[in-house]
Order: sequence, then C-alpha cells, then structure tokens
Amino acid sequence: MSMAKFGKTVITKSCRAAAIGSNLHCSGTIRPASAFIATPLAPITRATETSFAATPVSFTRRLSMSADVENTPQQSAPSTISKKRQKKTNSSKTDNVRRKLNPEATDDGVDEKPWYFIFTKGDSLYSEYMANEWGIEKRGDNALFEKLCLEGAQSGLSWKTILYKRQAYRRVFHNFEIERVAQMTMSDVDKILSSSNNNTSLTGNDMVVRHRGKLESVIHNAKLVIAMRKDMAGEQYSNFSDFLWNFVENRPILNAWKSPNDMPAKTKESEAMSQALKKIGFKYVGATTCYSLMQSCGFVIDHPYNTNEWKDALSRLQKRSGGFQDRR
Repeated sequence: MSMAKFGKTVITKSCRAAAIGSNLHCSGTIRPASAFIATPLAPITRATETSFAATPVSFTRRLSMSADVENTPQQSAPSTISKKRQKKTNSSKTDNVRRKLNPEATDDGVDEKPWYFIFTKGDSLYSEYMANEWGIEKRGDNALFEKLCLEGAQSGLSWKTILYKRQAYRRVFHNFEIERVAQMTMSDVDKILSSSNNNTSLTGNDMVVRHRGKLESVIHNAKLVIAMRKDMAGEQYSNFSDFLWNFVENRPILNAWKSPNDMPAKTKESEAMSQALKKIGFKYVGATTCYSLMQSCGFVIDHPYNTNEWKDALSRLQKRSGGFQDRR
C-alpha cells in the first residue's frame, strides 16, 4: 500500500459568515402637530383608505412621531440615572446568558457548577471526564486509536454508556495496543460475545456492547493502522497520530460558541478526516464520529465562549508551541 492510496487532503480555512440585521425605515414628510389641529380633517375616501393601508407605519404612530419631533428639537444627554438603569439592564442580560449555560449560577456571579452540568447532571465519572479529558490535546497512536474505536462504539448510543464500559473495552482489546489488537482474529470476537452471554460474573459496565460489527471493526482498523505505518516511512506523516492531526494543520481550533446548542455535529475538517479514513478502508468513521474525536482530543475547543473552561483553554493555547487557530 503506497501513500498515493491515502490521497493528499488539502484543508482550506473555513469562512464564517456574519449575519447582518436589516433596519426598517419609514419615509414621508413630518408635519407639526399644530397643522393637524388647525386643519379640518378631510372626509375619508376609498383613495384615503388605500393610502393608509400602504403606509408602513400606522397613522396614530405617525402622529405621535410628529409630536415628539415638534416638542423635542434636540435630544438631551442621558442622565446619571439613565446610565445606571442601562448598566443594570446590561448586567441582567449577562446574568441571563450565564444562567442559560448554567442553571445553578448564583446571583453574585459565581458559577457553582460547570457549563457541562446540563448533560452530566453531576455524574462523577462523566464530570471528571469532561474536566480532565474533553478538549485536552491528546497525541499518540494508541491513545487516538482507542478514542476512534470508542467513538465508533458510541454510534447510536450515549457517550456516558461507552464511558462506563471503557475499562471493559480496554480489557478485551489489550488496552488498545495497536500491534496486539491487529493480531486478534474473528474467533476472539466470538469469545468476547460468548463471555458476555455465559459469564454470570460480568454484568452491566463489565461487558462491552454486544455488536459484532463494531467489535470486528476494532481489529480491522488496527490492521489498517499497521499497514499505514509501513507506507508512511519517509513520507509526510510519520505515524497515525500525525496523520489525524494534519486535518487541523497540526494546530488546535479555538471556537467561540455562545451556547452548547450552537456546536455543530460535524465540520469540513471532520468530513475530510472521515473521507480519508474511509478511502483507506476504516469502518465506523463517519464525519460525526470524527468530530467527536476531534472535540474530545483537543483538535477543536468547543467549550462555550467565556466560560471558565473556555478561558482555561485559551490560556493553555496561548502558551502552546506552534500556536493555534483562533476562530472567535
């Protein structure tokens, strides 16, 4: 297998479109209020009704606008009370955004729980994973191979389910040591499945998900990594880890989502990674699976903007040798 089979993927920097709000303008001559009082009202005809219907601003509103202009020739500077009221309003808006990210936030501005509490619900293992692993830069063939396999196992399930079974996966797949996994056969998959059925001492999180296709894909993908390593000798990528990091130009991407709901399920980078892996022959490596890998292993930083976790990531990236991609 030659590197020509892998193809050379060129990743262009994505452009972020800016949303531009439109302003509504009303046109027409503004007459002084006195003019409406001194001049008798003409009888309303069908033509008059038509002109009213075509007017974007109500007739009553136009009257009030005219009176405002007549009585207020020049806008005065905002008073100290108005400034304080505006400051209080802005502070309230900030608090509302903070509470949306973290319902447990207190009025004094101290967030008692991190933003991801909205889905970890305080689960100790899940919270520890989010605090110490998710978004932290990870490298190494075995480490990234494990994560790719576990993300593939998650397909159709929740990450919490796989996280609690991670030790079980490590046990049956030799801690995801690629060389040892590549030597496994389909009979080993049979043993894994049968042990789940017959071993009464294994329950719940002690067992892997009994999906033959996903289990076989771990062995299949490990063999491909071994083949890639041989063909990478002297080429652009020296190992599997470098191959994956190439899809973000070897520099983490710092995003600035305002809310967890803004986070995408996949990106151009994850789609490029997925297509390249599928071309080589990898299984269970869809664009969404690849993006989950990128999020969890620090290829991208998707902590919501200005949360404590986002600020910590920014500080870490600013000290990083090689820099990062700032997409704020």
